[in-house]
Amino acid sequence: METVFLILLLVAAVVVANAIYARFNLVPVAFLQIAAGLVLSFVPLYKHFELEPELFLLAIIAVLMFNDGQNTNIKKLMHQMGTTLSLSVVLAIITVLIVGTITHALIPEFSLALALALGAIITPTDAVAVSSITSKVLVPREAMSTLENESLFNDASGIVAFNLAIAALVTGKFSITSGIESFLYVFLGGILVGLVLGYAIVALRILLINMRVDTPSVVVPYTLMTPFIVYLIAEAVGVSGILAVVATGLIHGLQQNRLRLTTSRLQIVMSTTWSIVASILNGIVFVLLGLSLPGVIKNLHQRDTGSVAILIGLAVLLYVVMTALRFFWTQLDLARIRAWSFHDKLMNSIVMALSGVHGTITLAMAFSLPLTLGDHAFTYRNDIIFIAAVVILISLIVPTLVLPFMLPKKVSAVNGTELAQAKSEMVRNAVQMVQSQYSDSPECGAVIQIIEGQRAAEGRPNKATLSEIFNKAFDIEHATVEKMLQDGEINDQEYGLYSKFMRQTVVQNSNGFRKQIILMFKFVFVARLSMSKKARARRKMVRQTVKKNHSRSREESINENRKVWRRIREIEGKPYKDVVEFLSSQMTDKNEVETGIVRRAFDQRHRRLSGTRDSQDSQNELLVQVFQHEHNFVQSQVATNKYSRELGNELYQQISTDQLVSFQTFED
Repeated sequence: METVFLILLLVAAVVVANAIYARFNLVPVAFLQIAAGLVLSFVPLYKHFELEPELFLLAIIAVLMFNDGQNTNIKKLMHQMGTTLSLSVVLAIITVLIVGTITHALIPEFSLALALALGAIITPTDAVAVSSITSKVLVPREAMSTLENESLFNDASGIVAFNLAIAALVTGKFSITSGIESFLYVFLGGILVGLVLGYAIVALRILLINMRVDTPSVVVPYTLMTPFIVYLIAEAVGVSGILAVVATGLIHGLQQNRLRLTTSRLQIVMSTTWSIVASILNGIVFVLLGLSLPGVIKNLHQRDTGSVAILIGLAVLLYVVMTALRFFWTQLDLARIRAWSFHDKLMNSIVMALSGVHGTITLAMAFSLPLTLGDHAFTYRNDIIFIAAVVILISLIVPTLVLPFMLPKKVSAVNGTELAQAKSEMVRNAVQMVQSQYSDSPECGAVIQIIEGQRAAEGRPNKATLSEIFNKAFDIEHATVEKMLQDGEINDQEYGLYSKFMRQTVVQNSNGFRKQIILMFKFVFVARLSMSKKARARRKMVRQTVKKNHSRSREESINENRKVWRRIREIEGKPYKDVVEFLSSQMTDKNEVETGIVRRAFDQRHRRLSGTRDSQDSQNELLVQVFQHEHNFVQSQVATNKYSRELGNELYQQISTDQLVSFQTFED
C-alpha cells in the first residue's frame, strides 16, 4: 500500500508540473518536473525510496520506446536510414568508447567496464527533451527530423552497450571479439524478434477489427500490453528487449493505415491514451531525478568531501567532448546528410551538436544500475547517477540559453487564407468521395451536410459576437415555441419537453459556467414568469396528470413516450425554420464565421431530432469512412509537399475536433 501511495505522489508531482507549464511556459517542463522532485525529497516517506532497476527497463523504457516506434514516419526513416545508422550506431559506439577511455584515464578508480557503462548511459539523445526546449524557436526541419530518427536507435544502441558493459563489470571478463559478437547477436536478434512479434500482434488486431471486436475496452488494453509482452519474450530468448519493442512499434507505424480502419472514437481514445501515458512516464523520470539528487549528493559528501566537485568537472568535460564529436561528425560529412547545402551545413551542424540533449533514457539507465555487485553494495552507483544527472542538466541548460540567439523565433507558419483554402479542398474531396461511392445511401445527403459544416470552422470566432448570435437565435426559437403554445398548436407537455432541448443547446453552446447559469436562468425562470396565467394553469394540470400516471406499467410509459417524441419531431420544424431564416438574413462578411458555427449547432440538433437510431448508426458508419478519407487526403498532400507539415497538423486537429463533435452529437 505504501508503494502505491508513493507512485501516486510521483504521478501527482508530474501533473502539477505539467499544469504549471501549461499556464507559465517560460521554463522547459523538464526543469519544473525536476523541481517537483526536489520538493518531494522533503517528504519523509521518500527517504529510503528505491525502484527496482528491472522495473525501469520494463515499465518505463520499453513503453516509451514502443510509443516512439509507432509514431515514427517510416518513409522518412527509410529515406534517412544511412544517416540514422551513422549517428545512432557508429557515432554512438565511438562516443561510448571515447567517453569510457577518458573517464577511466581521469578516474582510475572507475574500472574500464564501469567507465564504458557510464559512456553508454550518457550517449543516448532525447528528441522529446529537444522539443521541450525548442518550443519557442524554429529548428530547421531537416535537423529536427534527423534528431528524431537518431534518438530512436541510439537509445537502443546505448542500452545494448550498457548491458554488455554491466555484464563485463559483474563477471570481470571482457573480450573485444566476444563483445562484438554479443552486440550483433543482441542487436540484430532483438530487431528480428520484434519484427516477428510485431507482425503477429498487428495481424491479431486487424482480425479483431474485421470481427468488429474493436471497442476501446478491448483494443486499448491490448495495445498497452504489447510493449511488456514483447520485451519479456525477447529478454527470455537472450536478445535486446528494447530493440524488439522498437521494431514492434515500427511495425505498428508501418501498418497504421490498416489499423485506422476502425471507429473514429477508438482512434481518438488510442491517441489520447498513448499521449498521456508517454507524458506521465517521461515526467516521472525527471521527477525521480529531482527526488534522488539530494540523497545522492549527501552520500557523495559522506564518502569524500571533494568528490562532488570532481564529478561535476568530469560531467562538464564529457558534455563538451560529446558535443564536439557530434559537431565534427556532421560537419565532416560522416553522417552522410546529402540534403544540406553548403550554406546550411555549419548552422545545422551546430544545431545538431547543441541539440544532443540527454533525458529520459539516460536517467532511466542510470537508475537501472544494479544495487549490488556480488555480495557487496555497488560503491560507485551514486557517482554514475550524479554524473548522468549533471550531464542531463547541462545538456538542457546550454541549448535553452544558446539556441534562441541562433535560431529565429517560432511563429505560426499557417495563415488564415492558406488554412481556409486547404479546408475547402479537403471538404470538396470528401464530398466527391461520398457522392461517387455512397450516392445510393439514404444518409448521403445528411452526411454531406455534416461535411460541408466543416467549412463553418474557418477562422477563429469572436466570442462576444458568437454569444450574441446564439442569444438572438435562442430568443427567436423560444418566441416561436411560446407562440405555438399560445395558439394551441402544442400542449404544455410538448412545450415542456421541447424546452429541455432548448436548455440543453444553451448549456452545450455557451462558454463558461457563469454564462451557462445566466442563460439557464433566462430560459427557465424568466420564461416561466413571462407565461400567462392560463398557460401556468395548464402546466399545473399536466403535472398533476403526470403524477397520476406514475403507476402505469413500464411498457405503457415507453409507448407513450414514443408518441410524444414523434410529436416533438413534428413540432421542431417550425422553430428550426425560423432560426435558419434569421441566421441567413443577418449574416454579413464580419460575422460569417460566428453565424456558421451557430447554424451548424442547430443543424446537428435538427438532424438528431429528425433521425431514427438505425439512421444515426448508418450515418456514423459513413462518417467513419469520411473522416478516414480526409485523413488520408491530408497525409498524401503532406507526403507530396503540397501541404506543409504545420498545415497538415492544423487539418488533422480539425478532423479530430469534427469527429468528437459529430459523434457526441449523435449520441443520446
